[in-house]
Amino acid sequence: MNDKMEIPVDIPLDDNGFIGRECLECERYFKLKPGTGLPTKHCHCPYCDYEGDGNTFWTKAQIEYAQSVALNQVINKYLQPSFDKLNKTFKDLERKSRNSLIKFKFKVSNEKLELPIKYYNEKELETYIVCDSCGLEFAVYGVFARCPDCAELNAFLIYDKSLDITEKKLFIFLKPEIPNDIRMDSYKFILFDCISAFDGLGKELRKKVQNIFPERPKNIFQNLNALDDCTGNIISNSHSNYQFIFKMFQVRHIYEHNMGVIDEDFIKKLDGYSDKLGMRYNLSEDEIKIFIQGMRELGLIIKKYLKP
Repeated sequence: MNDKMEIPVDIPLDDNGFIGRECLECERYFKLKPGTGLPTKHCHCPYCDYEGDGNTFWTKAQIEYAQSVALNQVINKYLQPSFDKLNKTFKDLERKSRNSLIKFKFKVSNEKLELPIKYYNEKELETYIVCDSCGLEFAVYGVFARCPDCAELNAFLIYDKSLDITEKKLFIFLKPEIPNDIRMDSYKFILFDCISAFDGLGKELRKKVQNIFPERPKNIFQNLNALDDCTGNIISNSHSNYQFIFKMFQVRHIYEHNMGVIDEDFIKKLDGYSDKLGMRYNLSEDEIKIFIQGMRELGLIIKKYLKP
């Protein structure tokens, strides 16, 4: 005899069509949008290495909701008919005893057996992503994550979006109503943002892609020559404007540590600046535009290096 009963329960989506998921291993929460991505029941945790059937990713709130809905369906299908039959029996007895010496009175406070449904709301998350490999729409805490469908690391997508933002910032600062001194000062911050995004990409790659990049130097994604040596000179051999990108990394260094003033270390690393010692390096609009595009190319080279 099979005592198991299957009761289908629809799990509601949030207002944007996303459903919450929770990893069985690390217990961290994320969301994905059904109907996007791969047609698969398999799921990969965007935070850790756990992967398995999608039915292992239900959240605790969803399970409690489903149990409360299912229990009410069991009550309606099996207990409520018996309760209604018993109710009818007592009412018949009450009616028949109206003119008897002993009368029965039967009162039901609630003729409908119901338990409260444990409703819930899906959580808001920090980063919404469309996987550029399989098209899955998902959301996570933090920034970097793997796609729950194809397990593709989104680090390069986030990096590229960061460069999109820097371009938008540059567009704003180039508006004619922006004072020239503010515009000129903004260039260094856009330079910082680009290199910071690249360094963030590097930190994530070091965590997710093991034994590719050395532990030293620790800030290898800020040290372009060291990174080039690590990759077997693929960057300097492949990048269309490597020397310019290298120079901009050095410009970022003197702006961050020396108020933009050219020092001896800058002169040692770059030819043609020996007569500029002690002078301030003035960034230009064209340099920043070229640099942003050069950083996009740099990201593509690293991506190709990791997946030849």
